[in-house]
Amino acid sequence: MSTDDGQPEEPARRPSLRAVAGDRRVWAILGIVAAVLVCCCSAAVGLVISWSSGLLGAG
Repeated sequence: MSTDDGQPEEPARRPSLRAVAGDRRVWAILGIVAAVLVCCCSAAVGLVISWSSGLLGAG
């Protein structure tokens, strides 16, 4: 491909890891994913503990 002035277009370069790490949106997304993962894992562990202690089967 070429630009309007006839010169070849430079290929799009991926941003460096340092540039990505400096972006606050990346850290916000990672923080949200980590919080959801921690909540889901703690809920699963709590469910397993309550099953193993018989709290869910008692009634």
